[in-house]
Amino acid sequence: QPQNKHHPLEEARKDKNKIQERKTMLGLNRHAACLALAFTFVPQIRCDDIFSIHGSGTTNPSKCFWNIMSRIEDQSHAFTRLTYRAVGSGTGQVEFIGEKNTDGDWAPANDFGAGDIPLSSDDYDKLKDSNGQSTVIHLPFVVSGVSFFHSVPNVPKGEGGLNLTSCLLAQIFNGDIKTWDDGRILQKNPNLREMIPMDFPIKVAHRVKGSSSTKSITQYLNLKCPKHWSAANVNKKGSAIYWAPDSLACDSSAEMTACIRKDEGTIGYIDSGHGWEEGLTEIELENADGNFVSSQESFNGGGTGVAATKATSSITSFDESFHDVSLLDQAGRKTWPILVMSYVYVRTDIDNFESMTVENLGLLRAFMKALYEPRYIDTCKNYGFTPVPEDV
Repeated sequence: QPQNKHHPLEEARKDKNKIQERKTMLGLNRHAACLALAFTFVPQIRCDDIFSIHGSGTTNPSKCFWNIMSRIEDQSHAFTRLTYRAVGSGTGQVEFIGEKNTDGDWAPANDFGAGDIPLSSDDYDKLKDSNGQSTVIHLPFVVSGVSFFHSVPNVPKGEGGLNLTSCLLAQIFNGDIKTWDDGRILQKNPNLREMIPMDFPIKVAHRVKGSSSTKSITQYLNLKCPKHWSAANVNKKGSAIYWAPDSLACDSSAEMTACIRKDEGTIGYIDSGHGWEEGLTEIELENADGNFVSSQESFNGGGTGVAATKATSSITSFDESFHDVSLLDQAGRKTWPILVMSYVYVRTDIDNFESMTVENLGLLRAFMKALYEPRYIDTCKNYGFTPVPEDV
């Protein structure tokens, strides 16, 4: 707590005289940050009295972040400001890496980044220091799902709902299967014929820009059904992927929700928690054990944390590269096949940059610790997330 003499902010104040000249962060210097923050506080407060950190990245856990940040601000007796811009995993990584400054260093545009995918091996290597040592740590903190939601009329949620396999999804999203009463779909859903009109058309909705949800579902479809979803349709922006003809471009979680609701018979993909919150109807997907489950059933049945443990079994240190870590198609009776782990990316040399004063570094440390304290991170369960197991 802030009153505790061992609290990072209190320790930071004692060391304030140790602050030396700092390099300017890309797009954010001390004076610019002060000017922006001054409008949120009463005029009597000096800039040096405001401690702040700024992050950007994935939209998936943004509500989780904002909740934790708000609680830290409310509980602090110092003037603190924690902000997070939900701009997508790809943009968050670009801002985290930054651009080379006049000293030849990669200067980040944020104090921390966040994503539902780890940094690629190329980006990880790019940020090694002159001795070849990593300057990046990945902090996995929650697990969530990416799922498929639809607006096929008369189809119930949960058991008795729409059962699909990976290959059926691949053929739907590439346009090979065009109607909901196609014989291949009816084999898994014999009751569907009575629920919908004959030749009821399928409308496919997809993201346009780079997103962790697009990356996750395309990797999964290629992993499980390469015959119908080629590697050429993986790890690309949505606009560069071959989708079903006349598919709908819906480039945000909110737009995807609107696309699914607008026209009956539409199917799209979105982070599971958002879909649940919006009351969308989810498919039942066949998992690695051959069971049809929804991501919500998996979440309620504890089938997400186990996958995180298995996927990170070869990682021994947070400063290693996580580029090979994947939670796709993990075994388990209730395990959802398309799981993602959300990470915070932090630079070990972040204190070299101007905005990261000793006080701000203490605030960043307090935020990172909160991601592993139950009284903070457990609130993220309300948004469809499972905190990573203790062994992770």
